[in-house]
Amino acid sequence: MSINLSTEPATGKSQSLLFSRLLLWSAWIGYIGYLLLSDLPPGNSLLHTQPETLQTAIALSLNFWFVMPLLFPNVAPVLNPALEGLFNIVVAWGLLFWGFWLDGRNQRVPMLPFLLGTALLTNVFYLPWLALRQPNPAAVTTPLSRWERWAESRVIPIALSLVFLASLLWAAFARPEFGTWGDRWNSLQTLIGSDRLAYSFWFDLLVFWLFQAWLVPDDMQRRNWQNPAMVWIVRLLPFFGLVIYLLRRPRIEE
Repeated sequence: MSINLSTEPATGKSQSLLFSRLLLWSAWIGYIGYLLLSDLPPGNSLLHTQPETLQTAIALSLNFWFVMPLLFPNVAPVLNPALEGLFNIVVAWGLLFWGFWLDGRNQRVPMLPFLLGTALLTNVFYLPWLALRQPNPAAVTTPLSRWERWAESRVIPIALSLVFLASLLWAAFARPEFGTWGDRWNSLQTLIGSDRLAYSFWFDLLVFWLFQAWLVPDDMQRRNWQNPAMVWIVRLLPFFGLVIYLLRRPRIEE
């Protein structure tokens, strides 16, 4: 009887972990196959990328966080401001996951490449990290590194929230030649419905929303914090649910 009592919970936990990994790898394979390689979404797949798409991607990167358009408007690429806003929101969301740097402790694979990849290529890297990582709810018993202390800072969610809001303002009001907000919204919808790059930004937002709460239960447990309502806030509220969590969670006591 004692053997059964000790092994059944472990077996159930192992089965749950296996199911989670199957779900995550299936989601990643579906993401790559559908969004990057298939002809189902609008626009050309990665296998048939056009030079114009690459030029737009480079221009968006040059205008990252609107630094060049604000400081050097005469040389900055001119793009649809709604598309620029959407791109920067996706990047800000990917950077929010840096707040879970402690999850990389004692992992078999380093977390840093996946965090960098998530900021650049979003769910191409974020989903594999969720699938490869080991559950990591252990309390922190050794001093935090400089980067871990930085990731614990409230500066990250606050700064990225400001980027999110600035992106909305940019999309609505920057570059007056692009017309009213209604004109910009209609133009963005047309882009999402015809261009694979714009469609991928919109699709990444949906995937981030679906999986943004995945790291929260372990992070709560390592802080000895039980708050079921907060878990549901993160699950249901896109982007800002994660911001609220990173602002409200207890600090790691060193």
